[in-house]
Amino acid sequence: METRRILMRSLAVAVVMVSVIWTTTAAGDVVYSCCTKVSTAKVTDPIIEIRMQRESLPCVKAVM
Repeated sequence: METRRILMRSLAVAVVMVSVIWTTTAAGDVVYSCCTKVSTAKVTDPIIEIRMQRESLPCVKAVM
């Protein structure tokens, strides 16, 4: 009976450890929807709309 309890606790600890490792490694694949580089290219198409983006790393301050 005591052996089963120890086995169940060990299994529960192992499941928690695996889930923590899994979530921390999945967090490395973050996708940002902002400008991370700025260019000074000349715009030839008509500008329909502009939007300001504030600096918040890894995003840069930009006018889009």
